[in-house]
Amino acid sequence: MERNEKLIKTKLWQYLLPSIMMTAALQMGNIVDTMLVGNLLGADAMSAVKVGMTVDHIMEIPGYVLGVGGSVAVGILLGKREREKANKVFSVTMTISLLCGIVFALLSVTSPLLAELLTGGNSLTKDVNAFVFVTLLGAPVISLALQFISYVAVDNNPSVASVYVIASNVINLTLDFIILKYTKLGTAGAALSTVLGYGLAMLFLIAYLKSPKRMLKFVFPSRDTKSAFILALSTGIPTLLYMIFLTLKDLGLNTIIVRVIGNDAMAVYTVCTNVVLLVELLIGGMIGTIASIGGVIYGEKDYFGIKSLVKNVLSYSYGVLAVVLVLLLIFTKYVVALFGISGGELLELSVPSLRIFVFCLPFYLWNKFTTTYYQSTEKTGLSGIVTSLQTCVAILPAAVLFIFAAKAMGGNMLYALMAAFIAGEILTAGIVFAYRRWKYKGQSFLLLPEREDESTLDLSIQGTLEEAEKIPREIIAFCRTQEVDAGKANLLAVAAEEMLVNIIRYGGKKADMIDVNLCVTEASVIFRIRDNGIPFDPTDYPVDSGEFDIHGIEVVKNITDKIQYMRVLDLNNTVIEMNKR
Repeated sequence: MERNEKLIKTKLWQYLLPSIMMTAALQMGNIVDTMLVGNLLGADAMSAVKVGMTVDHIMEIPGYVLGVGGSVAVGILLGKREREKANKVFSVTMTISLLCGIVFALLSVTSPLLAELLTGGNSLTKDVNAFVFVTLLGAPVISLALQFISYVAVDNNPSVASVYVIASNVINLTLDFIILKYTKLGTAGAALSTVLGYGLAMLFLIAYLKSPKRMLKFVFPSRDTKSAFILALSTGIPTLLYMIFLTLKDLGLNTIIVRVIGNDAMAVYTVCTNVVLLVELLIGGMIGTIASIGGVIYGEKDYFGIKSLVKNVLSYSYGVLAVVLVLLLIFTKYVVALFGISGGELLELSVPSLRIFVFCLPFYLWNKFTTTYYQSTEKTGLSGIVTSLQTCVAILPAAVLFIFAAKAMGGNMLYALMAAFIAGEILTAGIVFAYRRWKYKGQSFLLLPEREDESTLDLSIQGTLEEAEKIPREIIAFCRTQEVDAGKANLLAVAAEEMLVNIIRYGGKKADMIDVNLCVTEASVIFRIRDNGIPFDPTDYPVDSGEFDIHGIEVVKNITDKIQYMRVLDLNNTVIEMNKR
């Protein structure tokens, strides 16, 4: 009856497939989008889109930061069963993101000036201007899309989130091909297809709005609006730093590459960044489950579940990455050709550059994982350090140093840039390792709170009445070791049995595994039940209900001090609390 990983693993794989599909669709959309621009409009247009993405990153900051930060905060709040606060965070971030999107749309008139600043007035300026203008006009749609992508997955509907992203990218790529091939809109058409894709796909979100498993509701702003916004923003600090430093890195690197190395180098750099997107396509979905599941589990203080989640995520991610690295090194020429670079000096330059670049990916994966993990477990400061170093603080100085050193010595500046990415990722991992060892002396890299095993009973049982009958005896025996009042222990055993019997009898075929946790604190005894049965809130049923044995649950309500329920991770989470004496 010891605690096992079965329920967590089941939930991991339930969330993993939609998360992989969502990430794959998102990254594949970006990759194929770049391929279409490169093949239909040429290498210069592909470079112009890459330069214009700097404005796109700035525009996405409010929606992305508040979406990711808000959803992580909401996951933790739902894990703590604080639904009212979760609704406030959800509502405030949705409202502010939409307002920011409207402001960016009004700023679309500044696109000629922005294009001039980004390119220095070179041959890419016209295409950059067209891309930036349409991108800014579509800001309200993109802002709402970023919010929904973040929240729908954490709110018991991961499949709806993946369907939305897949649909939006299918629409985007279809329109991309049609507009780029049969119209003269050029880079403006590439931006337009993206906006229309996200906008038209919102029809699929109706399934989320009607879902019975949905926990989040929109509430009108109240006096707690400021605190809800601060909570979302503080949780999203790593994401905010990521977006800010990503913008600074793009500005710095784009300027150096275009003005020092040349437009051909910009095309090669664009291919390399899309290879990163390819890796994200395959492993980003797995790391994304840390944000979707990890925050909730951490909020529940299920540290066993956190360890299980991390172990599975890292095993899968590095296994897939090993295969990807081999394929990239063998078929480098064909990968480059996908982006319209199929011959000549540019191909000869691209192949060795990409082969150098790919060796940064193992370190990139580790840094990406630590950023997401520490953000999801309320270590936002450490997460912010990782993302700042990885995104800009380590890589940009390394790139400047390597490029100008190569120039001074007459070496290949593009190869030097590729080597700088490897150095930047290694430097990031090394600095974070040293800082964590200094700041959190004696703790493992997971940095989980210490918990006395003697005060916690953690078990998993099969969903059978025979297994459920063993739990009361376990509770009484454990309470005796913790000096809990015998009468209280007996009442808790009765309450636990009543709840477990209801779950097994009425939870449906899915209720095949149940996790139970008993924690004794100085003042109280807390008993948690997590099951994968049908949605059932024991606090919200009338006594005369014919569907469940509500009379037994009424007994539980009468003999315990508090009973709470929350449906999170598409699991029933019921918590019973009693005073210790």
